[in-house]
Parts: sequence; structure tokens; C-alpha cells
Amino acid sequence: MNLLIDLGNTRLKWALWGQGRRSMGGVFAHADTSLEAALSNNWTALPKPAAIFVASVVKSTLEEELTRLLESHFEQTAEFVRSPAQALGIRNAYAEPQRLGVDRFLGMAALHAAAPRAQILVSCGTALTLDALTAEGQHLGGLIAPSPTLMRRSLGTATARVGEHAGELVEIADNTADAAWSGCLLSTVALIERFRHQVAQRIGTPVAVVGDGGGLDEWLALLPDVERGRDLVLRGLALWSERGHR
Repeated sequence: MNLLIDLGNTRLKWALWGQGRRSMGGVFAHADTSLEAALSNNWTALPKPAAIFVASVVKSTLEEELTRLLESHFEQTAEFVRSPAQALGIRNAYAEPQRLGVDRFLGMAALHAAAPRAQILVSCGTALTLDALTAEGQHLGGLIAPSPTLMRRSLGTATARVGEHAGELVEIADNTADAAWSGCLLSTVALIERFRHQVAQRIGTPVAVVGDGGGLDEWLALLPDVERGRDLVLRGLALWSERGHR
């Protein structure tokens, strides 16, 4: 069994994968605790994997810490996957392929493997990313924006009187908390809708939209035709562990 790790800015998701299926898995936050404490609390009984594959979007110091912990715990060196120019049926649009977040590349690979069609992947974590993909696996490019939660947090810290009080979604707000939260959510929805329109115009065909990530539930109900993805980065990482650059 291979150990697959999706290391995001606030959470770590993992799975044991072998013979085309997942046998164990989980998720835990690491932003508010040490990575060492988080791993020791979650992986004490984990069997030694055949290989370890990591998709990471964090700074290099945290990657180095994870490498050290994995070598200490499993006596193995992990492979940190980087976005290539082409692999797993996906052709990267970036002139510098490794500049594309590997989570975005692997998420597209998982989508394309499941359903090769014109589609947009919307990933909502700390950041919101949108990536357009043709039915032939050509990545057209994408957008990056703050997630609704990050937008709301930024308003609370960068303005004097908005504060960080929780708000409710309303179309026209009559108080500051609702106005701030609704503005953040509806900005996200407008961005997704405009991006879908632009992509559909460019390729001349309707485009499916699939959402994934820990912040998905904040806005998914506002776009009822958006499909829900499940662990797309881990699924793409599983493909990588089986096929590599092919």
C-alpha cells in the first residue's frame, strides 16, 4: 500500500492506496498545532507503506519538516510531486509547468480520468482556484482568488469597523455582518459564473463545473448545477502513484 498525502495550507488529508482502492484515510488540521504533534496523534498505528507520495502547496520549511518526520516514523523518503508539462492525460497550460499548483494539476487529472469532457475545476480551501479543461485534456488556464472565508477575514483585519462577527447570506443586507459575508459569498459566485461563461465562449460548448475543497459548502447551494467532487487531489495522487509521468 502507498501512503498518499495532500498537504494544504491548513489541513492534511491522507489515504492508504493499493490495488486500485483506498483502505484507510483521514484528515486533520495542522495550522494551529505542530505537524509533529498532529502526525503522532493520527499515525501511531499506521503500517509502513510501500512508498509515500505528497502533493504540497505549503512553504518549503514545512515540507522539510514533513520529510524529516516521515523518514523518522517510516524510515522512507517521500516523493513530492510537482506539476509537469504533461502527464495523466493533462497538458499543462503554464509556460513554466511547475508554477501550477500540484493540487490543481492532480485535481484536473482525477476529473479527466473519471469523465473526459469540457469542465472547470473549482477548488475552495484557503484560496479559491478555477481551472478550465477541454475534453481532450488540454488545460486552458485558470484564476486564483481568496476564498469567501479568507475575504471575510481580510475585511475583519484590514478595516476598522467591519469586525469579524459571523453573518448570514442575504441578497441585500441591513447590517454590517450580513453585508460582509454576503458580499464575499456572492463575489465568489459571480467569479465562477463569469469564468464558466468565458470558457464556454472560448471553446464553443457547454462546460460542466465541479467543486472540491473544505470551503465548498459555503457557496455550493448558490450554484445548484455545480457538481461535488470528492478528494480529487488524493485521487489524482493515486493515479500518479500508479502511472507516474505517463
